[in-house]
Amino acid sequence: MTPRAQIGLIARFLGRSRGHFAFAGVGLVVGSATLAFFLALSLGIRERVLNRLYPVNQAELVVETVRLFGLGIEVPSRLDEASLAALRTLPGVTGAYPKQRSRFQAVLWGGREVIGRDARVEAFFDGLDPALIREELRASEIEVMGPEHPGTACAVDGDCGSGGRCDAGACLRRTWWDGFRDPGGRLACRADSGCPPDFACRGGRCVVPCGEGCGGPSAAGVACVQGECLRTCATDASCDPGEACQGAGADRACRRLSCRLDDPRDAESDDAERLRGRVVPPPGAAAGSLPDRCPAGTYCATDTVLLATGACEAPIPVLLSPFLLEIYNRVAATALDLRRLSGLEVLVGVPFAMKYGESYFVEDDSWERRAIRRCRVVGFSQKAMDFGVTMPLGAAQRANAMLRGRDAASEFTSVVVTTARNEDLPRMISDAQVLGLVPAPRSEEARKAANMLLILTLVFALVSLVILGISAINITHTFLMLVTERRVEIAVYRAVGARLLDIRLLVLGEAAALGVLGGMVGVAVAWTLGRLVNMVAASLLGRVPGAPADLFLFTPWVVLAGMACAVLFALVGAWVPAGRAARTDPATVLSQG
Repeated sequence: MTPRAQIGLIARFLGRSRGHFAFAGVGLVVGSATLAFFLALSLGIRERVLNRLYPVNQAELVVETVRLFGLGIEVPSRLDEASLAALRTLPGVTGAYPKQRSRFQAVLWGGREVIGRDARVEAFFDGLDPALIREELRASEIEVMGPEHPGTACAVDGDCGSGGRCDAGACLRRTWWDGFRDPGGRLACRADSGCPPDFACRGGRCVVPCGEGCGGPSAAGVACVQGECLRTCATDASCDPGEACQGAGADRACRRLSCRLDDPRDAESDDAERLRGRVVPPPGAAAGSLPDRCPAGTYCATDTVLLATGACEAPIPVLLSPFLLEIYNRVAATALDLRRLSGLEVLVGVPFAMKYGESYFVEDDSWERRAIRRCRVVGFSQKAMDFGVTMPLGAAQRANAMLRGRDAASEFTSVVVTTARNEDLPRMISDAQVLGLVPAPRSEEARKAANMLLILTLVFALVSLVILGISAINITHTFLMLVTERRVEIAVYRAVGARLLDIRLLVLGEAAALGVLGGMVGVAVAWTLGRLVNMVAASLLGRVPGAPADLFLFTPWVVLAGMACAVLFALVGAWVPAGRAARTDPATVLSQG
């Protein structure tokens, strides 16, 4: 029997017994739909929730603690540069990115632009290496605020509206993610112990001293000028905000501008022009070589709240946790009758002030230690503090050194370690225990959540297979009945030359076709149910920042798995009836007819 003839007979059998096959295929539809639904849900949650919150090739490590009378006591070890260097040498490790919490009290105020009045709260912050989340910030900003290149034609920046700029004839919106980097700053000091690591106190300020790699033939972009390692420049555009390209010849380098406010109390002002102060030229500076005021976008950051002198600095870029917006809308806005916020994008670019050394809960530091620094929200990250702000690591280290000294600025709170492959992570965690480092609670939660998701996926997959197994039994019963009904027809085929294999393939072909149809319908049902679940989830989670728009991930292999299992169990169910049909004796059947 030719394949074409077999296909024709299979199609005729399917059409003639539609009712029987529809009844037999119900189990296949339910089983394949259940399998595809839960596989897609598991993949979607893993990819769009777990991996976003806890990337599978990353782990945050902290100093190990032991429990003694219910108290957590740190094992005597330090998480410092030496620990980071040791971590980076472990097999499979591609990076170690430290984090540092603030070691002192602080308060902040701001937000009038979005909530109607200044909020004044206790400030908690930490510092994070910007290299760790650069691409994450870009993707998050594009998701919240849209593509960077809308494509609108333009001639000048004014054609692109507020915050936009014209580039090569097309409008580009202003981007914030690339602004999360240490803006630099000047720190007053009395001794080296008041400076961050790798800095020294020279002339009452912390500087990077000349050393190996500064000013030598192989040192590109830096030079040793009067014992200080500075970045070389040609114009002011080569320098950080608040710096100017000063000097002549080989001594031409970026130096931070000194400044003075009219009154120390101006540091608490919201007037951007008053905050710019007046630039104090260094001795010997040529008249007109420096601006009269701190450059636009910077302010005069005084050394303490008692002094009017300081240096020009850009606001510190900070990140917020997406969950902070939900907490604000659900709790603070309702309780304090504040304006609710519609989305994350309204907070991008919002400025606020932070006063180091003051607190609403504990005793303030001495007046000589208190200082005010300006900040600006530039993005959102799951790695940011849930109840605070996250700034670049260098800014956090300067703040800790200012109020608590070098020791506080040199010891890190935790470190995020990345590995080349997911499989390298368990070995890295085991090796890190030798250094006295263990996974942070957040990483432990990720591991437990991933294990729970795996268990639930296996349970529901097993349920799906049980449903398919029951459907296979139903298919066996249906095909046995059909073989009995068709025994005369099968005997005729055998009598005119059909082989045993031909008869077996006819029955199995019907089962395979039933499996394909049942699998296709089942996957379609799973996809439809997924859309309905997404609609319900959107109504319930629409206000939750960071909630995924789609909880399901219907990859090609999920579709193939649903269809393949339906075909497999259909063939299993039809195997015995196919054997019985092949053993039909044409002489016996036809003689009885």
